[in-house]
Amino acid sequence: MDRPTRLFIDDSGDLFGGGITTETFPACDQYTLQGDAFSKAVMDGTEVPVSVEDAIENMAVIEAIFNSANSGQWESLRR
Repeated sequence: MDRPTRLFIDDSGDLFGGGITTETFPACDQYTLQGDAFSKAVMDGTEVPVSVEDAIENMAVIEAIFNSANSGQWESLRR
């Protein structure tokens, strides 16, 4: 990526955003980092850094996002 990533986190329940905090991460190529970590685990004979279960859960989130875009409503995760 060519710019930092900012995450806005609000777990306060304040409807006006009074509890928002911001986390900023430097620019990086996340796919390269993921590929490098996977390759290192394979070469070292250790566990891969992300489990199959995590990948399945990520796909469930992506599917819910697409379903929400199509329905125009909040979609629950299918697990």
